[in-house]
Amino acid sequence: MIRAIINKLSLALLSVLTVAALITTIIFYTPVDPARMSFGQRSDEETIQLFKKKYYLDQPFYVQVWRYFEDLSPFQIINPSDPRISDYQYTTLFSAYGKLCISKWPYFRKSYHDGRNVISHIAEALPGTMALALASILMSVFLGVAAGLYAGMNQNTTWDRLILSITTILYAIPSYVSSLIVALIFAFVLGKWTHLPLQGSFWDFNDLGDEQIFLSHLILPALALGLRPVSMITQMTRTSVLDVLGSDYVRTARSKGIGKAKLIRYHILPNSMNPIVTTISSWFASLLTGSFFVEYIFNYKGLGLLTISALQHLDIPMITGCCIVTVIIFIIIGNLTDLAYTFFDPRVKID
Repeated sequence: MIRAIINKLSLALLSVLTVAALITTIIFYTPVDPARMSFGQRSDEETIQLFKKKYYLDQPFYVQVWRYFEDLSPFQIINPSDPRISDYQYTTLFSAYGKLCISKWPYFRKSYHDGRNVISHIAEALPGTMALALASILMSVFLGVAAGLYAGMNQNTTWDRLILSITTILYAIPSYVSSLIVALIFAFVLGKWTHLPLQGSFWDFNDLGDEQIFLSHLILPALALGLRPVSMITQMTRTSVLDVLGSDYVRTARSKGIGKAKLIRYHILPNSMNPIVTTISSWFASLLTGSFFVEYIFNYKGLGLLTISALQHLDIPMITGCCIVTVIIFIIIGNLTDLAYTFFDPRVKID
């Protein structure tokens, strides 16, 4: 168990460092001056040079990458005169040879657009995306498992063919197209009856200027975001159910006269869950990190809209921070999926 945990943590750290290095490499060769983006074109040259010196932007590529890794590291040996130390939230562990060994929170630097810490922007945006992804995946799981189970239990019937046809069409529709269709139908054509707003966030301001939760702002984005996962979960559930139906223990259970409800509950669904869990987990990670077009169309404040805004403003620290958080989310969900395997199938061990 300990060895498996160490291996997973090592791979997770390697993935985060690889993404940070790749993003930094791309940024290094982008014809953009970060200092000019941060202060504007009318800033004096002295201010720009101080900014470049603080974040080592005037140094070679490998130095920039190493300094960014130092900012992300929870432990660091740093010179007290280093200008970056003023931005850290740190605790001094000890000092030796004129340098400090500190423990600190990972520092994602500051946004070039408004000067705020990147992590504060992400902390504000991530809960909205999590609420959207959770609502979307719950809808997808409920509809997808139910439709896939019904199609699998009624193979080659009219309903089976109809479900397969609908899910194939839904899967072929890109998320930004489904967002436009959902917005057009439920916010414009049926807007008088649904009273659903076209734009808005899960946490938004009311008429009095107070921030509160708006569940109505969650419905249309969740519906648009969940159409493709519904189709994939439905087809995976159907395939898995058909595979289990052909097994010996199901035929034995049927020969003993077990009812259909008990057969589904105790034999078919539990033994069909592993591939379904894989599909659900992969889609949930994608929904958490890939809802860019949906959030943009519905003006829903989340990680996707934040990333698009950062790309539009060429906000390099924000882009890098969003990418690293995306990788961390995928790693966490992947490890939780491994634990879910052991829950649904006792034969699977975490080692």
